[in-house]
Amino acid sequence: MSRAMALAACAIATLLPFAAACGDGAGDTPAPAGGSTATVEVTNPGVSPDLSPPASKYVIRVEDLGTNWITDIPATVVVDAAGYAQTKVFPSQAEGEKLLSQWGYEGGYQTGYSPEGRDTAVLNGAYYIRTECHLFAQEAGAKQAYDYFNRFAAAQPGMAPVTMTRVGNQSAAYVMTLGTIGKSSVNAVYHQVLFQRGNLVCVVLTKGAEPFMKVDAARELALISDKKALGQLDAPEPTPTSNYNPSAGN
Repeated sequence: MSRAMALAACAIATLLPFAAACGDGAGDTPAPAGGSTATVEVTNPGVSPDLSPPASKYVIRVEDLGTNWITDIPATVVVDAAGYAQTKVFPSQAEGEKLLSQWGYEGGYQTGYSPEGRDTAVLNGAYYIRTECHLFAQEAGAKQAYDYFNRFAAAQPGMAPVTMTRVGNQSAAYVMTLGTIGKSSVNAVYHQVLFQRGNLVCVVLTKGAEPFMKVDAARELALISDKKALGQLDAPEPTPTSNYNPSAGN
């Protein structure tokens, strides 16, 4: 796989298990896992703002997480339609380009964070994060994209739906067990939350140790992006960590 395609695949890590797409020491055989209902209340579910680009303004920043987090710089990329159309979310590049054009895709941004201590920290309750946001010209396009991404996520082997209080205008949550944490015998659990707010679609994925993880962590992270979209949190454009564009060559 070319470097462009590898990073483009990682750019949809929250729609595909990032253990499979980007490594991180997990195994190959998924199995369903249990979930839990989040308790954080949703805010303004009927508000649909018309958000301006870039999409990176609405993605979780390391500053939003507090201390003891490390940015995954190779997985931090600006996503354009040409690069995104090449990912496994779509049956072919041509189909991806067609759908993104129909949806009025304006661009996206993907990044990830690791806890200090990585797997050792995860075995003590920490977790890995992958997140991305995508902007569309109008809310109608974002709704169509959300529906497509939701169907795609639900169809992945081993993925099970989780009951969760809504985020944004609409949202969904999933869980799966895939491999173990590092060289330990502790199962790795992935929780995925995707939501649509106005013309924005965001996805959050967490990877943690089975004894500690519930959907609550992924939902609370998704709320950070939602609150940025609502103007309840500052939404500065992040300082670029790389000038790599997944659509530009190998």
